[in-house]
Amino acid sequence: VVVQLEMNARKVVSDDWRAKLDPELKEEMRRHRSYQGDSVRTLLRFIRNKKHHYHELPENIHAILGEIPDQFIQYFSTRFPELLLHTYKSMSMCENEPVFQDYYASSNA
Repeated sequence: VVVQLEMNARKVVSDDWRAKLDPELKEEMRRHRSYQGDSVRTLLRFIRNKKHHYHELPENIHAILGEIPDQFIQYFSTRFPELLLHTYKSMSMCENEPVFQDYYASSNA
């Protein structure tokens, strides 16, 4: 799955996805962990971590990301418009796994 996810990563993340983030968000990101800017996997990890720890983030970061779910999703989808479909297609190799069948059911019909 990881190999599939990183295939054509440049189309999704350009040279470095971190460059598309607001400066305050980049600064906050550097305090906690380092992320590879050329990796779809680490972009997904970053988004997941920001959502999971949203309530621990400072108010200025809340203002940048917006409310969960809609504004938060919009923040990332406008900066990475290819991410959702790329991830969906990459994960399609798991479509026959029971845990994913509900998400890919229409492709099996």
